[in-house]
Amino acid sequence: MSNVRKAVPSAGRSAPASTSGKKRKSQGPRYYAVQVGKRPGVYLTYAECEKQTNGFRGAIFKSFLSRQDAEAFAAGKKVQANSDEPQKFYAVAVGRPSGIYNDWSEASEAIKGVRGPKYKKFATRAEAVAFIREHGSAETLKALGETVPEEEEGEEEEEDDEDDGEDDIEESRPAKKLKTTGKEKTDGFMQIYTDGSSRSNGKAGARAGIGVFFGDGDHKNISEPLPGELQTNQRAELMAMLRALEVVADEQDVRIISDSKYSINCVTEWAEKWEAGGWRTSNGDKVKNQDIISAVRKRMSERSQAGAQTDFRWVKGHASDPGNVAADLLAVNGAKQR
Repeated sequence: MSNVRKAVPSAGRSAPASTSGKKRKSQGPRYYAVQVGKRPGVYLTYAECEKQTNGFRGAIFKSFLSRQDAEAFAAGKKVQANSDEPQKFYAVAVGRPSGIYNDWSEASEAIKGVRGPKYKKFATRAEAVAFIREHGSAETLKALGETVPEEEEGEEEEEDDEDDGEDDIEESRPAKKLKTTGKEKTDGFMQIYTDGSSRSNGKAGARAGIGVFFGDGDHKNISEPLPGELQTNQRAELMAMLRALEVVADEQDVRIISDSKYSINCVTEWAEKWEAGGWRTSNGDKVKNQDIISAVRKRMSERSQAGAQTDFRWVKGHASDPGNVAADLLAVNGAKQR
């Protein structure tokens, strides 16, 4: 049993997180604090706690040996760990749920059946947190009560995606050499690859382009410069998604495949929170690229009203996926048109 879970919605997946849990010993009764759930409060049994958290999106709960600590946690306060904390810390950066455990039996349960789990044992909690910070998610860090840098909450640092240099991709290299058909339908979904590129990203004189790949030789394929004065890779990635949704029919189910976790998270996870908060980050700053994010969300809503689904899937960039490579080529060539 893990002590804290925070279910995080995303495109076709769920990524829970947990904070550190004490190894079970005969230490007296436990108090289960539900900070976010159906009915927040303190419960005396795990079964009662589970009733308040199972199926509740974004549930956060944790067990304590002290009722005072449990009440403080349920009220949203940060509770310090006990001084007799065990010396083994199992950091599970990718698991179900993710988090830090003091008991291997609990950590092993968190990685059982998980595809591509990422975990490691440490002698100190600080090292375990550092591992989560490097390989895990911002949601896991927040559930652990750790400070989350702004870029990890949705304002990720711009990648220097110059692709890179003028001699690494030939102008004449045709996408038709790639044996793929982006417009193939899987379970009724049309697959569309999108990508963005920005030469000299983040610097004066940057030139960005967008690429949308529907399939080999498809007339709907897009390769064009990013409009506007701000020429960043993130804007290009988001604009590519928007252009894809502008071209495809409202009634067609689509799966947009992108190598930008930032863009996917923007339009599937973070946008709802930002909209509710007046398009401000947790630090009170204005959300970057709000104009494009809002436009993408609007198209998603219009498509939903027409009865169509809009799905998003992440793929590793600059790797072996031919559809992603094709979209990247289109984006790079689009940047050269500016």
